[in-house]
Amino acid sequence: MNNKFLIDTPPPTISGTKGIHIGHIFSYTQGDLIAQYQLYKGKELIYPWCFDDNGLPTYKLANNKKIRGTENIINFAIEKSKEYKNLFELSGIQFAEQEYHTYNQLSINIAYKAFEILKQKGIAYKKDTEYLYSEILRTSISQSELDDNGLIEKTGETPIIKKGEGWFINIKDHIEGIKNMINQIDWKPNKFKKRIDDWCDNIQWDWSISRERSFGIPIPNEDNFTFDTWFISSLTPQIAWSSYKGYEDIDNCPIFDMRFQSHDIIRSWAFYTIAMSYFLRSQIPWKTIMITGHTIDGNGDKFSKSSGNATPAQPLITKYGISGIRYWSFSNTLGQDTKIDEERMKIGWRILNKFKNAKKFIDMQIENGWIGEDSSLITEWELCKQKIHNYLDNYELDKANGLLYEFFWDTFCSTWIEESKKKSTALTLKIILEDMENIFQIFFKN
Repeated sequence: MNNKFLIDTPPPTISGTKGIHIGHIFSYTQGDLIAQYQLYKGKELIYPWCFDDNGLPTYKLANNKKIRGTENIINFAIEKSKEYKNLFELSGIQFAEQEYHTYNQLSINIAYKAFEILKQKGIAYKKDTEYLYSEILRTSISQSELDDNGLIEKTGETPIIKKGEGWFINIKDHIEGIKNMINQIDWKPNKFKKRIDDWCDNIQWDWSISRERSFGIPIPNEDNFTFDTWFISSLTPQIAWSSYKGYEDIDNCPIFDMRFQSHDIIRSWAFYTIAMSYFLRSQIPWKTIMITGHTIDGNGDKFSKSSGNATPAQPLITKYGISGIRYWSFSNTLGQDTKIDEERMKIGWRILNKFKNAKKFIDMQIENGWIGEDSSLITEWELCKQKIHNYLDNYELDKANGLLYEFFWDTFCSTWIEESKKKSTALTLKIILEDMENIFQIFFKN
């Protein structure tokens, strides 16, 4: 695996009438910088296109469009995912060639195999017991779906406690083993590890994985139960790996290099994926988890497809280009929520024009015979480039972005190019700019 870099990507949910918004692009762009950096370093990426279409949000979206029946809903979701894919590509995000959906046959096979393994180990069990229930959603829920006030996050209601049969994952008896896995993972930024540590200390219920819904992946030999969507999502490393291999390969799933995700699903998606990997193979799912922030509105609320407060992505992409969106995304410290900042987008748009003009000017100097060299400039650039690499290795995207901008704009253009008008260093500047162009490609897709 030394020549590969494996990324566990959050599959965007097929939901909401407006689809992908600028908040999605913000966080996926931050993850994409690490992907492109690894590609620049010569790694093969396992970084599949992926879409989440097995849960209630997809069902609701299809239902609102009068689309009925599981097969029709799945086909609708596949077509909708093409719109998502197109917008990601417009924003400069480019995954690897593989693709998976959480309700395709490969995902179903992996879910069923994982379920059988957990049953054989006595970790998945069926029991007539008390469980949390949402009267609005009319289904059982898990503790991770409650906010800090004990209300159901999706509905704002207080859950009721019902008694009946259901399928559960034994989490409470395995907390210490899961904690051990958590401690082996590098959390970027590290402050978010406390959030999952606190969650582990407050778990009171085992994980309810059965839902009383007609749409979803059916639990084998159960007429009225489908899997909780988080059960499928907890298997995204295994699904991503199998999609790369071209067949179900859950038994040989390696430890991924990275997962990126937002901070609001640490106690659900992050926790359940860690637990699932521990239960299946006693290993961590990834070496590093990269936590991104949200894009928020004027009231400080995160952009959401369901609430309708989100700004569409395409008009901003059209106005400021890929470089504008990416510069804004990378200007923000990892894990912090942010507002749309069109001034930063303008800077990102201008930097590519500045780059093109610098290249033209240097070529013109050489064509006109104004030729000179200064090897000390290469040494200075190499030191800066190494600092950029170090920042990216440490997931300090904002520092890498800021240093690249400052060096190019202030040192290369405002100082070196201006000085070369008096005493030419054009040959050296051309060498540096050609090397810098590779870094620009990572950041700005020039």
